[in-house]
This record gives sequence, C-alpha cells and structure tokens, in this order.
Amino acid sequence: MTIVNERPRSMAPEPISVITNATLLARRIRELQRRRHAIAEQQEQLRTQLPDWAAEPLRLIGMSNSEIQGLVADLSTVEAEAGLDEIEQRLDEIDRQIEELEGLLASTPASSLDEIEAVTSVAICRFREMIVTDPNDVFYDHGESRLLGLIERIHEDLTGLVRRSRLDAS
Repeated sequence: MTIVNERPRSMAPEPISVITNATLLARRIRELQRRRHAIAEQQEQLRTQLPDWAAEPLRLIGMSNSEIQGLVADLSTVEAEAGLDEIEQRLDEIDRQIEELEGLLASTPASSLDEIEAVTSVAICRFREMIVTDPNDVFYDHGESRLLGLIERIHEDLTGLVRRSRLDAS
C-alpha cells in the first residue's frame, strides 16, 4: 500500500498511487486537512497585511467604473506580490487531493471495525465544517445541528466498540 505523495511546489502532475485500506485513506485525508488548515491560516495572515484599500472593498462605492477596474487590477498585483496567488493554488491542489481520496474512501469497502471508525471520523469532520452549531449564528439550523449530534453519537459508540474489541483481543 502506498500513500499519495505531496505535489512539488512547481505543481507538476504526479502519479497517483491507490490506497486500498480505509484507515490509511482516512489518515491521509486528515493529514491533508491539517495542511490545508495551516495554509488557510497563512493566507488569512497575509490578507490582514495587505493595504487598507485592498482589505476594504466597500470603500469602492461611489467610484467610477474605470477607478474600480484600476483598483481591482492593483489588488490583483498586490495579492500576487504578497504570495496569495501561490497559496490559493496550493489550497486548490490540496482540495483536489482530498476530493480524490474521499472518492477512493467512498468506494473502498471496510474490512474491519477500525476501518469503519476511520471512515465515520472523516465524515464527521466534514459535517463539522459544514454544519453550524451555534444557535446565535444566522445560518444555524436546529435540524442540521441535531443530525450532527446523532452522527457524533454513532461515531462515539463505534469508537467505544473498537476500543473494547482491542482490549478483548489483547
């Protein structure tokens, strides 16, 4: 079993190796998600360092079309100079890799409780990213939040079963 390697900074295509174990696929997906989170934080830090006019597009209200187009072009230049274009490409590449691995994970049958637990762990992480659980958030949906709670409960129960089966085996 081989794990998909990270692409070099040049973004040259790389051969994809097939991972046939759900646990290894889930581990690789979590690793990519951690890298993506770190890069997204770096991107946000760079954005906060941009000039005020680049960070506050609402100031454009009332300007002529040519003035707006000029500022947009300047903004693109500033973002490129700050390295945001490269970061965006890296995020896109990681998203593509995660999508491919999730596709493999969805089509790889689990052969053990450990593998099932690994798959549910990946699914719960994705749900946590998508579902708003703060009742004060404008996008909060009680039904979605309750569904996430049920799925987390299933995962906790499954994790408990996996731990008990490991203890029984030893």
